[in-house]
Amino acid sequence: MRKEFITATEVRGTETYSTIYAFNIYDESIDLQEAVKKAAAAYINTDAGYKVYQHNCQCFNWGDFFLYVPNSFLKLFGFEKEFSDITQADVNFDEQLASEQDLKFSDEKWAILKKELFMNGTESLTDFIGDKVPDDNDTVDNLLDQIAEQMPDEELYKFYEKYCLEQQLASKWKTQQLIRRINDVAALIPSSEELELDHFDDIEINGEDVSGWFALSCNGSCTHTINEFLKPIITDDEIEKYDIDVRKIFDDLHVVYCG
Repeated sequence: MRKEFITATEVRGTETYSTIYAFNIYDESIDLQEAVKKAAAAYINTDAGYKVYQHNCQCFNWGDFFLYVPNSFLKLFGFEKEFSDITQADVNFDEQLASEQDLKFSDEKWAILKKELFMNGTESLTDFIGDKVPDDNDTVDNLLDQIAEQMPDEELYKFYEKYCLEQQLASKWKTQQLIRRINDVAALIPSSEELELDHFDDIEINGEDVSGWFALSCNGSCTHTINEFLKPIITDDEIEKYDIDVRKIFDDLHVVYCG
């Protein structure tokens, strides 16, 4: 078996974006690009593939191939996708990647925070920060929000569930993450197109079937995938776990959706 990479380049206005796709090759005799084309041609002749092809206005590009064609199908052609999601970019070698402002709490302080903060109100917050905190709910909430922003999202969800025991708090932070993801993907779409969120069932990602909402770019007549967002912006499992009304969020953000 060998590993092979293919770089797909996309021009958006004056910017050029490159996405690297990784593949595992089991048949050493094949030419990967030709094998991909054969597999794509075969896939759009299946019921599932034909639906995708028609939905995309009879288009089927590299992003569509990587998103929709399952590895179980590709193995018949001697290769499979590896979901490394590598994106190539040019950078300045001397660019400073971290500064004093990026320094976070120590592990010891995190331990104290997780045991006491959010549990005992202003008293524990005063002890933790070392300064007197006004006994005002809005002030305390703002301070807690500032601290929470320094915690990774998934860690924050687990923390809320474990220490606060209130589903709505975890749901609130998952909702905020979803809104950030929608804004991030919208920023990648050219001004001549618009964001569309579509629901798909049983898309194979990293060997597992995933159902959820995927971000697509629509030019008014057809849609296509966005290389940076080949995974769902939110899965059905997450929607059920955090009890999120995604369609209301889409409506509030004035985002077109289908599903």
